[in-house]
Amino acid sequence: MAIDYVLAAGCEPQKLLGVSRLVELHRTRILARSALLHMQEDGEQRAPNQIEIQLTMRKPEGDSARGVTLQDLLDEAKPLDDVAHYCATCPAGLPREFACHRRIRYPIPEHVEAWLMARLPSNLGCTAGALLVRGLGEFNWDGTPTAKLRSAGTTYFESRAPYGVRWESPDGNIEFSSDQLFQMMFMVGPLAPTHSLMLALFLGVIPHDTSVYLLKDTPGKQRALAASHVPTEPDADVEQLAAFLRVLAIGARLELSILVDG
Repeated sequence: MAIDYVLAAGCEPQKLLGVSRLVELHRTRILARSALLHMQEDGEQRAPNQIEIQLTMRKPEGDSARGVTLQDLLDEAKPLDDVAHYCATCPAGLPREFACHRRIRYPIPEHVEAWLMARLPSNLGCTAGALLVRGLGEFNWDGTPTAKLRSAGTTYFESRAPYGVRWESPDGNIEFSSDQLFQMMFMVGPLAPTHSLMLALFLGVIPHDTSVYLLKDTPGKQRALAASHVPTEPDADVEQLAAFLRVLAIGARLELSILVDG
């Protein structure tokens, strides 16, 4: 299980296959290739057409399972080969084939939540802090959808309790939880460029004290986003979230939405 997200680049692969089918095919290819790699690392020497697995599809109406070989899955994903050459001229400048689609695996480890929350502003006396407080008041991001997932055990989150921060303000203490942050990131539907910009600001992809006037100025905003930098993380679980933060900056800079399927 994973969160799938797609930068809606309007590229030829997305137009020809459709975004939903592209994601389905790419997800199948990732599954087959990852399974084959892990098995080969463990000494498996059989060809993909000789390796059978049980594939379970989880749907709201109930799970369904089917027996397939890894070659079956690789064959199902072959339509990607017909459009892969377009990725060499990706309009978003992404570096590899079908990099517009990425995944964040469940359960999200506790140390990843800690890493993400540590990227929030240390105080509210900055652009990020002021806009975050305003957004919480306007949009009622109370974290309820995330809390429901967390209450289901450790399927989605390793930690049974959210991480939290508390800021002092003239109007009293302001508290904010990782449940609220995950709701803002993954549970509000497609992320419009403006929303991606705000998340990039809140999470330090661009400096927390970036002038609000700069953010309202299109050339200035684009310069700030083009200069953003989220380092590659050596921890694979953290890197999944770091990659998402980089896509936030790309979406905001190029005025592209990010489609999220959790």
